[in-house]
Amino acid sequence: MKLFSHLKSDESVWEKNPQISKPELGIDEKPNTWWETLLYAWQHTLVDTSPFVLPLVVGTAIGFTPVQNATFISFNLFATAIATLLQTSIGNRLPLVQGTSAVHTGTMASVGRMFGAGAMWGAVFVGAIVQMIVGLTGILGLLKKYFPISVAGAVVINIGVSLGLISITWVIGDGSSMNFYLALLTFLSVFFLQVYCRKIANGILSRGSIFFSIILVGIVISGIMGQVDWSLVQSKAWFAFPPLFPWGTPWAGNGMGWPIVGGAVLGIMSGYLGSTVESIGDYAATCAVAGEDYKVSHMNRGIFSEGLGSAIAVVFGAMPKTSYTQNIGVIATTKIASRFVVQVAAVILGLYGLIPKFGALIVAIPQPVIGAVFVIVCGSIVVSGIQLVGSAKQTTSNTTLVGTILIISFGTPVYVKNQMGEWLSTLSPFIQTVLTNEVVLAVVVGVALNIILNHIFKGKLEEDEMDAEMDEVHQ
Repeated sequence: MKLFSHLKSDESVWEKNPQISKPELGIDEKPNTWWETLLYAWQHTLVDTSPFVLPLVVGTAIGFTPVQNATFISFNLFATAIATLLQTSIGNRLPLVQGTSAVHTGTMASVGRMFGAGAMWGAVFVGAIVQMIVGLTGILGLLKKYFPISVAGAVVINIGVSLGLISITWVIGDGSSMNFYLALLTFLSVFFLQVYCRKIANGILSRGSIFFSIILVGIVISGIMGQVDWSLVQSKAWFAFPPLFPWGTPWAGNGMGWPIVGGAVLGIMSGYLGSTVESIGDYAATCAVAGEDYKVSHMNRGIFSEGLGSAIAVVFGAMPKTSYTQNIGVIATTKIASRFVVQVAAVILGLYGLIPKFGALIVAIPQPVIGAVFVIVCGSIVVSGIQLVGSAKQTTSNTTLVGTILIISFGTPVYVKNQMGEWLSTLSPFIQTVLTNEVVLAVVVGVALNIILNHIFKGKLEEDEMDAEMDEVHQ
């Protein structure tokens, strides 16, 4: 159908796609053996800790009991598997893990407290449908000329640094010496495997450095040192399948209907808008580290799939799903960009949800170990962003653009959160998201400044640069 032809469009987002890195396994390639596939897939899941944490924020806000919160986490892990399989098969087919978003978490907690759980779930379901429609209509293709490589590079740098700040807090924790010991051991393990084991077992030890380091330090050594909470694992059930509509339905027949409240829908839509903007940056980063041209169809199919995945997630009692940045860092670090590997990772995440003991083992790993891995992963993301910026045309406008994006997106959330918290609470959920989410702010500021510098003032800037070059020639 011509109506949906943009979903298959090969039109590139940029005129010249940069070659940031050449992966050892491309998007449509598979590892040679099943156990190698399992290794690469499992290490993807070890950095995805958000599904174990963010649901607790929303659950607490709407009054869930501890038992309900534990069940809520399992539902989210199961839905993460479904959304990831959708994205990697019928969505943009990039090696992207889909999971619970911090942006959605903030808006859902706020709306849930203000309007109640039923109105919150109703708004989330409506938002998912709207996101699907946005992807189907091809509206995102209009961003093509306003999202150049320089802006994408600045956004990717921002993604890496903002996640890196979180990873540092996980490493330091309460400041105990044990945290630093475990983090240091993890750093040394990853570096040793990556540097000295490149030729051992055909490089598998090197490419699986994240997996082996987390198992070695996070479970074996930490377990011996008494840092693993085995009681958490013992307390979980062996199997639990999520029912349909566990927290209510779109209809009121069972007495648990979801009322559609305008204010709740607007609040939740700000979360979907924020996650959509963030995902556009994630798609660019994924293409950069996977050696893939970034196409308009990636944006349209990706956002459609996120909406579909979010709608299905709500049916299974889970939160909306969006792309996970930390897995992009895993690809940049290991050079394994196979979407087949990510699909297997989705199955493992689904098992975490269906077998709560399995997922609890990952939660029991000390945070400094995961934080140390995150530091390395985020560093790879930052380097990819720098390479993207370096591949853009080096003009005065682009230099100004990148520097300004980074300063505003890093500085504004810190100041607003620490110094203007009371004022911030009076603003709409969307404005709060823009002012406090570094990545969303980077995209918004980047697109706005690009319009000003590279479209409105483009002729004047190019004229000034040509005059300066002529003056240098004459001198």
